[in-house]
Amino acid sequence: MDGDTDLQFVSVAQGGLGHEGSTLAHAMAWFQDHLYLGTTAPRGASPTDAGRILRFDPKSESWETAHSAPVIETNEEILARLDAQNETLGGKDLAGLTGVTHPTGLAREYGIRALQIFKGKSDPHPCLYAGTMSLFGGGILRSEDGVSFEPVLGTGRHDDSILSFRGLVEFKGRLYTAPAGTATRDKADPNFAPEAMVYVSDDPAKGAESWAPVCEPAFGDPVNRSVFALGVAHGYLYAGTASWTRGFQLWRTDGKGKGLHKWERVLTDGAYRFNHNFSVATLCAFDGDMYVGSGISGLGYDKAHDVGPATAELIRVKPDGSWDLLVGDLRCTPDGLKVPLSAMGPGFDDPYNSVMWSMTVHEDALYVGTQQWEPFDTALHGDGSPLTGGYQLWRSRNGGDWEKVIDAALGRVSATGLRSMQSTPAGLFLGTSVHPKLLRILSRKSGAVTPALNADKNGFEVLLGS
Repeated sequence: MDGDTDLQFVSVAQGGLGHEGSTLAHAMAWFQDHLYLGTTAPRGASPTDAGRILRFDPKSESWETAHSAPVIETNEEILARLDAQNETLGGKDLAGLTGVTHPTGLAREYGIRALQIFKGKSDPHPCLYAGTMSLFGGGILRSEDGVSFEPVLGTGRHDDSILSFRGLVEFKGRLYTAPAGTATRDKADPNFAPEAMVYVSDDPAKGAESWAPVCEPAFGDPVNRSVFALGVAHGYLYAGTASWTRGFQLWRTDGKGKGLHKWERVLTDGAYRFNHNFSVATLCAFDGDMYVGSGISGLGYDKAHDVGPATAELIRVKPDGSWDLLVGDLRCTPDGLKVPLSAMGPGFDDPYNSVMWSMTVHEDALYVGTQQWEPFDTALHGDGSPLTGGYQLWRSRNGGDWEKVIDAALGRVSATGLRSMQSTPAGLFLGTSVHPKLLRILSRKSGAVTPALNADKNGFEVLLGS
């Protein structure tokens, strides 16, 4: 890519910024000249597993905690949900835990899944909204000043079996979101909500009563099990779903009128790759088109539904609804023969890139970050070989020609996913998912070699490229 200036990345946060259980740098936003970071401690198993909103000042290169979830009292229902979540995440065999205790209190939210700047009818100016993850029921926080955060949607104000809200997106003066995950005593799922829905509010400061559905459940097709991603491009709001039976669907609406919106289905059956395109993992507008990144839950294989192994694809949707395959499997479709325009197969030719996990536009280029599970494969099936792999970062200025900006997580093998990205005047921020503790435990069982992990801290890392 002639004329490009390579970004130089430096680490501005490691080890989960004081909490190694915070393995996910889950969401980012640029607000009042600061980077805001939403973090997640996926186990949520103790009072210290608190979702946090952290603020970085590029001028002083310093972090401060803007919000840390308060601890509230548990009850029998919440403890049953905790047991279900521990079982889903693998219990002590996977986490190296001695077992889950029954704490008398837990953090109200253990994760911050989405951040969005929005000015609703009651907001004096653009405010920062955050979608949370919680065994008590996911919610939405609001801040006018970036320092004080208060729930405007939370426990007892909606269906508390919804684990979280993600995909906070502004479109035509309204805020849209989608529920993600289920939390009940019988079921814990981090991704699949009780229903696949999209909701809207023009005044989210007013709380639960301000939100209304804008689609039929599952868009009228029960194969859609959850809405995984929302995005805006060329005058449409897009919603990408997940389905373990047929593969994702992509829908769009112009948002006109009140009540339920009129939706148009743009892609179906995983863009005719079926359930190997399990979900729409991320959406991003670039150069007038909508870019669609697919992904599959788990380590390239969704064990719960026996889907995969499969590797992620990248697709481009044009304003007229036609689409190009950019990175993926050549195939015949009802829309004609689809040949990857990049001449690269799924995962940018890397079979371990199971999710196109994040996308953003920075300095006239589109960046794509991956979930890359090669270190887990080596750790699980090690034969004395050292761990290799780690997330990748790719860049393009036209959607067809791609270059790898970061390979193998800059040598940090325990950083397996690039979960969030934010373009700012200070540069491009990257938020990772880091798991050295888990990889060490798995490697001890398999005999894989992990010398690089001996001094590596658990917990997310944040990089700044400038």
